[in-house]
Amino acid sequence: MKQAIYLFFLSTICLFSACKKYEVGYEGKAMFSSYTLESSSNPDLAKQVKGVIEGDNVYIRVPNSVNINQAIPSFTVDDQSIVYIGNKVQQSGFTPVDLSKTVQYRIATPKDMSVVNVHALLNAAIVSFGFYAEDNDGVLFKNYTGTFNGLKIQVNLPTDADVSKLVARFVTTSGAVVKVGGVTQTSRQSSNDFTTSVTYQVTDAETTVPEDFVVSIGRLTAPEWIDIVSANLSAYNVAEVNLAINPTTNYPVIIFARSAVNNDLTTRKAIVSSYNGTTWNFVGDPEGISTGRVETVGIDIDQTGVIYAAYKDHNILTGTDLTQYASVQKYSDGNWSYLFRPQASAQRTSYLHIATTQSGTPIIGYAAARAEGGAANRSPQSAFFVNNSWLTKPIDASPATLYTRIRKTRDNKVYYAVMDGISTTRKPTLYRLNETTLNWEVVGTPLISPDASVVGAAVMDIETSENGAEVYLVFQSQANTNKFSYVMRYNGTSWRQIGDAISHTANSSGQRDNIALAMHPNGTLYFAHGDANGLKVQTFNTNTQNWNPATTVQSAAPDKITLRISEEGIPYLSTVTDGKIKVFKYDIP
Repeated sequence: MKQAIYLFFLSTICLFSACKKYEVGYEGKAMFSSYTLESSSNPDLAKQVKGVIEGDNVYIRVPNSVNINQAIPSFTVDDQSIVYIGNKVQQSGFTPVDLSKTVQYRIATPKDMSVVNVHALLNAAIVSFGFYAEDNDGVLFKNYTGTFNGLKIQVNLPTDADVSKLVARFVTTSGAVVKVGGVTQTSRQSSNDFTTSVTYQVTDAETTVPEDFVVSIGRLTAPEWIDIVSANLSAYNVAEVNLAINPTTNYPVIIFARSAVNNDLTTRKAIVSSYNGTTWNFVGDPEGISTGRVETVGIDIDQTGVIYAAYKDHNILTGTDLTQYASVQKYSDGNWSYLFRPQASAQRTSYLHIATTQSGTPIIGYAAARAEGGAANRSPQSAFFVNNSWLTKPIDASPATLYTRIRKTRDNKVYYAVMDGISTTRKPTLYRLNETTLNWEVVGTPLISPDASVVGAAVMDIETSENGAEVYLVFQSQANTNKFSYVMRYNGTSWRQIGDAISHTANSSGQRDNIALAMHPNGTLYFAHGDANGLKVQTFNTNTQNWNPATTVQSAAPDKITLRISEEGIPYLSTVTDGKIKVFKYDIP
């Protein structure tokens, strides 16, 4: 029916000059002698629009510059006529009318009353417009929709978004054709440079003059580091915290070890909490998922959203001496359960971390805390949970290690960093897991360092590019009071330092895990670090091949830093400050 009206309207417009002029009193009825939209009453209207009168029907095409819900028509009638809609008198050029549906006017004279129906049709139009993450991979990580003001559309984007090749997603009225500079546009496919405003010309079969929609880009407020810890987490005194991103929600989940309550070490339990974008909710018992005292808490989440928690377990089991062995639990179907059993590692653990493979296999990495179970003291070890039991595999490295770190990186592969424990060769070596053979393979050359004179310390982190073509390793030098962090990059051929070394002033030799790397989905490398001067974050500038100036997240000295970035491009940073949990997100306030 609507299309038939459109076709009829087209024919009447085309024959407008030949249309019969209906005078007041046509066939004895009170009628409109004219019905128009005037620019004087509709400020965004460029020129007059005339309606076509056919008997007791008026057809008028409404440009998109006019708000069809608040259009102000002008009309002429016999001097003695009064025009109503319902019981309300209408004033030509003053009374707004909703023309989005057929409007029924009553025209009354001293001798007669007639009914006239006004049918308004919108010109060909863009009815929705925006830029979506799915269409702009690596550029946008959220969806951004436009705001309409007549023929003007504004889309506000992040300050760092590249607008030179954006793909727009839009919806038009039926049958509309959209062009930019004469080139037909296809929603979700056509890209344009939005450095300056872009004009979209819209036509359809009934259009004689195109409608020009002008799209401009606005910039959102610059993102900030925002503390998102809630009161239920702030209530805890904590010893350490770790963080992972749930890939099914793109929100963080944290695990923390609460400090002892009233000097009772058994209360130092592991507690898990997840963020939903607004609030933090405990995952399991808010008093703790562990039986008793824990240390070195770790967390990872597989691609299906199953949460894995690992910790050095100090619980004393009856008839056994398994204190300080690793316990691993998983959370699924609303419950926590142990993998195989509590304290299932083959050796007592130091520097315990956990990761999951692409196929969902949990892996723990640690240094053996003493010579036992066939392992040398301080030797780097790994264990895979396969066939419902733990398969232990040593790392092919020197027997003594100063520090170990296992990590699932941006390319969804698992890496293992080992800091050599021999003082004369104290440098890191990085391994990548071969998931087919479950073997660890050296990445590049061992004993990575920018200079032979640099001696490493007990802190490292690992990250990769999206495709794994570039691998990054950060480690600190050994000095306690004047430390330096070195970020090394492997490009498939060799290891090289990137940017300047970052200087730190440590509070004491007891500070640990105070550096962290994370790769943004857009390829930007983030480096978080903390010292006596506070918690800071820097990004690597590929143009200058150096680090951008640091942003201070907090002035207080942090400890136990974890940095992760969601697939939506939101960085999350967790740490412990003065015994309290701190979790920050880098987002637009």
